[in-house]
Amino acid sequence: MKKFKILIAESVSPGDFYADNCEGHVVEAVARVLHWKANYKIALNAETLCRAIRAASSGEYDILHLSCHGDAKGIQLTDETEVSWAELVDCFQEGDRIPQALIISSCVGGDGGIARAFQNRKRRPSVIFGAEGKAKRRITFTGACITWPILYTSLAKDGLTRDAFKGAVTKMNLITKHEFVYRRWHEGKYRRYPGRRLA
Repeated sequence: MKKFKILIAESVSPGDFYADNCEGHVVEAVARVLHWKANYKIALNAETLCRAIRAASSGEYDILHLSCHGDAKGIQLTDETEVSWAELVDCFQEGDRIPQALIISSCVGGDGGIARAFQNRKRRPSVIFGAEGKAKRRITFTGACITWPILYTSLAKDGLTRDAFKGAVTKMNLITKHEFVYRRWHEGKYRRYPGRRLA
C-alpha cells in the first residue's frame, strides 16, 4: 500500500456549511483510513487559500485536494471572492516546490482553463484532476463523497501513476453523472484522459 501526504483545503459556502456538506472531512477520513498523513485547512478567502497552498508546498505534500464551488473561469471562496484560474496558479508560484497532484473538487474543476493557466509557469503539478461538463454534470456533494474514495484507494494501491488515475476516472464516471478527467504533464503540455470524443 502506497502512502502519501495530502493537504485538504476547503472553501465551503455558508449554505453548505450549515447543511453539513463539507466533503473535505470525508476526504480527510478516507486518507486516515489509508494511513496517509492528512491535514485539513479552511480557506475562507484568497489570503487563506494561498496560505494553504504554501503549507502544501513547504510541508512537501504529495497531493493538494481543493474543495470549493467554481465554474469554467475559476473557483469561488467562502467570502464569495471569485478566483480566476490564473490567480489560483499565481498562488502556486510562491513555494520552492508544489504537490505532484492537484485535485479540484468543484463544478467544472477539471476545466481545461486550469491546465492552460499552468502551461507556461515555472511550477505546475504533474497531474490535475477534476470534473468537467455542462450544468447537468456538475459535481454534487453526494457524487464527490462516493467517488473520491475510489480515486484515493486507487492511488494507495498503484501510486501516482497514469494507470491508477485512468482506472479511477473510468470507475468514477461509471457510478455518477459527473465527467471526471485527469491531465498529466507530458512533453511540454497537459494530456487529457479520457481524450476528447469526435462529434
